[in-house]
Amino acid sequence: MEKASKKYWDDSWFIGRIPSLVDPSLPGLRNYPRRCWHQYFCGVFAGMETRQMKLLEIGCANSVWLPYFAKEFGFQIFGLDYSEIGCEQEKYILSKAAVKGDVVCSDFFAPPETMLEEFDVVISFGVAEHFEDTATCIQAFSKFLKPKGIMITIIPNMVGLTGWFQKLINRPVFDIHVLLDSDALAESHKVSKLKVVDCDYFMSTHFGVCNLNGIPIGSIAWLIKKGLLFFLIGFSVIIWYLETKLGRFKPNRLASPYINCVALK
Repeated sequence: MEKASKKYWDDSWFIGRIPSLVDPSLPGLRNYPRRCWHQYFCGVFAGMETRQMKLLEIGCANSVWLPYFAKEFGFQIFGLDYSEIGCEQEKYILSKAAVKGDVVCSDFFAPPETMLEEFDVVISFGVAEHFEDTATCIQAFSKFLKPKGIMITIIPNMVGLTGWFQKLINRPVFDIHVLLDSDALAESHKVSKLKVVDCDYFMSTHFGVCNLNGIPIGSIAWLIKKGLLFFLIGFSVIIWYLETKLGRFKPNRLASPYINCVALK
């Protein structure tokens, strides 16, 4: 059972802005998280001939990652999402990036049969944690993978400070997440008959993961919570600056914003 809803996602994409494209070569602290992600994905795909491999992003609505994977690694890219609004935005993002890719509007529990066992890589950003039965969700993801394909599952770390502040500033959004730590996320892949290669916390801090979705923009509550979120993001930027001078701090259960799991079919 999904804790979010199609209406929640449609509303989110309807009022959301189109994000800027990912360019890991850009300097500056604002682009620091994307440079961290780029280093991470370079490690995941190290030693692989990714050009012409097929990559599917599940929950691709309004995502800037599909053109990134095409440009940086040469993947043939595909996206799947059940939000019509989100799919149209994704097509616009691909067009804006001048990247060819297919976007399919469908529920991943009932996809076109032609998509099953078709992809070398299946990736999701913030999808699996919205389903009460995480293992069933992961099993559905795995059906898109070819044998020996790679699954990359990325979720926000709602058992740490990110979750605590999300609960403080926007409880309804917190409530549509299943609370998973790295062990629970890894176990959901293992019971789905996937071999976990790595499952761990990622980055030291990034309170920009928290969001104010559903709070009326311009309201007093929104202004107060926007101010708090601005302060928290500022704290994250200070940490990133220190990391550029001292080296990256070790990710951990308390402060890290993400949990990433890499598994093989």
